[in-house]
Amino acid sequence: MREAEFMAGGRSRSSVGTWFHWQGRAAVALLMVAVLLVVAFSAVAYAAVPPKGAVTDVHVDMIGDSLSTGFKTPGVTWPDQEQTLIADTGLKADITNASENGAGYVQSGEAGDVFLDLANRVVNSQSQVVVLFGSDNDTGQSGLAEAVQTVLDRVKVLAPQARVIMVGPTSESNDADGQLTSIISALSQSAATYRVHFVDPVALGWFQGADNQYLSSDMEHPNAAGEAYLAQHMEPVLAPAIANAMHHDGLWDGAFSKARP
Repeated sequence: MREAEFMAGGRSRSSVGTWFHWQGRAAVALLMVAVLLVVAFSAVAYAAVPPKGAVTDVHVDMIGDSLSTGFKTPGVTWPDQEQTLIADTGLKADITNASENGAGYVQSGEAGDVFLDLANRVVNSQSQVVVLFGSDNDTGQSGLAEAVQTVLDRVKVLAPQARVIMVGPTSESNDADGQLTSIISALSQSAATYRVHFVDPVALGWFQGADNQYLSSDMEHPNAAGEAYLAQHMEPVLAPAIANAMHHDGLWDGAFSKARP
């Protein structure tokens, strides 16, 4: 009886061992299948991502208001003309114009965007020069300094290596009545804090005196000749930044007629 029980128990233990043995092999097989599936899906996902092409041009993002959209201007906008002027110097740049009529750091444009929205739309890790142009649309608005700082912080996150250029609003006069003083002050102070290049068209006399002939009938927006005028004034501002970016990216070939890093 004990022998029969022992033999029965032996067979039972043998069956249990066999069950665990096959269960273990099945688990290993399932694990290998899972690993192969992960590798296969990863390969498909990787293949779906297009390879990053070689950098051939400096990516320049233009964020501004109606002075940069061609508002009331028949013909080619100054950012488009800037593309040609830059190329004529031997520099290589691709300018993306994300400007919106009526937009400012605080004031929403005609599509409901402020400069922060426009920056989020176009600035990315490949942006090498970011231009913030304007805006007199922020006249009388509160919270301007904070809004400017928020935009600069965001650009730093989106494009850590980008060179930022801030251009203040323009005026057909030297702003003797001080309407633009608070805007220019907020921009210049933020530029100094963040160590970015600031350009003050009012102090430089853009569109003032005899040069107001380059403004349309509203004495604010550039006319057709004014677009070329503005492009010519922005060229010495942009060219050094683009040249530096080219030098950094190994695009420098010494074939430049004006700008040097």
